[in-house]
Amino acid sequence: MAKDALVIGSGVIGLAVARELAHRGLSVEILTRDMPGSGASSASAGMLEVHFPAPVPPELSALCLPSRALYGNYARILRDESGVDIELDLEGTLTLATTADEFIALQEQSKAITGSQLLETPPSWTKMEPGLSPSLSGALFLPDDHHVNPRRLCEALLISCERLNIRIHRGVTAHKYILENGRIAGVETDSGSFRAGLTINAAGAWAGNISGLPVPLPVRPVRGQILSLRPQTPLHFVLHGPSVYAVPRRDGSILLGATVEEAGFDETPTAGGISGLLAEGFRMVPSLKDAVLEEVRVGLRPGTPDTFPILGHSGFPNLLLAAGPFRKGILLAPIVAQTMGALATGQTPPISLEAYSPGRFGRN
Repeated sequence: MAKDALVIGSGVIGLAVARELAHRGLSVEILTRDMPGSGASSASAGMLEVHFPAPVPPELSALCLPSRALYGNYARILRDESGVDIELDLEGTLTLATTADEFIALQEQSKAITGSQLLETPPSWTKMEPGLSPSLSGALFLPDDHHVNPRRLCEALLISCERLNIRIHRGVTAHKYILENGRIAGVETDSGSFRAGLTINAAGAWAGNISGLPVPLPVRPVRGQILSLRPQTPLHFVLHGPSVYAVPRRDGSILLGATVEEAGFDETPTAGGISGLLAEGFRMVPSLKDAVLEEVRVGLRPGTPDTFPILGHSGFPNLLLAAGPFRKGILLAPIVAQTMGALATGQTPPISLEAYSPGRFGRN
C-alpha cells in the first residue's frame, strides 16, 4: 500500500522532514542510497552561523535567523523523543581577521550585527581564547552563533523517525520520477518502483540526478574536507577565520574545516586539502601544531548556482523540493522541516519561498 509521503534522502534535511511529516499525521517512507545521517551531514561541523561567510544576502538571512531561533526548543524535543543530546553549545563564535583589510570588514559587520563585540587588541581576544595568535589583526565576537554535534543530531532524528514508524529503505538510489496524468506518483529506483501520494526530494548532492522533470534541478556536489584534531588544550569558542573554522567538541576534540572544491562526486581526501587546512589552522591557533590528527572527513555539499536552497513546489502539486542547502544544511533543518510540513498539509509555510523557488533559474 502506497504511503502518504516518500522522502528521498536521509541526511539531516531528509530525516528532519520525514519526522515533521510523521508528526503531522502522514505515513512516511524514506529512500536512502547510503546509511542515514552519513555523507555531508556526518562530515559537517554543525555550526549555526547566520552572518558568515560574509556578506550574507538578506534573502538567506531571512531563512537562517528563524531556523537558528528554533534550535533551543528543537534540541529539547529531540532529547525527549530519542534520548540523545545533540550537544547544542551556546558559547558563541569568534570571527577572526588576519589582515588590516579583514579587520576593517569586521568593523563594518559589527555595526550591522546586534549584540556583536569588536575585539581590537591581542589581550582582548587572547583573554577569551588563550590559544589564539596575538599576531591576528582583530576579532568579532558573535554570542548568538552557536553549534551542535551533527552526528548526534542525525542520530537523534533517526531514532525519532524509527519510533514514529517511518520505514527506511537503505541502499536504494532513485533515478527517475514516475509521471502519471500530470502528477508525480513516486520514483523508479535500482530496487524497483516506490509510490506515494507526495514525494519530497531531499537527496542532497544527488538531488539533481533524478530525471523526469522538464528542467533538471541545478544541484551539484561541492566537496568539503574536514579534520578532527585533539589539541593539548581544548578550545572554548567556535573560531572562524577568513578561510577555515575550528569548532570545539565536548570531548575536547575540534573540527577544522573546510575545503570548498569542485570535484564532482569524488569523495577522496587529498594531501593538498589537508595541508591547506592545517596551515590556516596554525595561523589562528599556533599550538594546533602539536594536536593529534584523529580523523579526516569528506562530504559532498549540495550546491546551487546562487548558493540559495531550492525549496517548495516543483511545478507538480505533489512533488516538493528540499534541496541545495549548500553549507547550511544543519542550520536550516528545523525551518525546512516546518516548511515542508506546512506545504504537505495545505498550510501556509512559516517563511516566504519566493527567493528559493526552482523557477528562479528559468528554462533553458
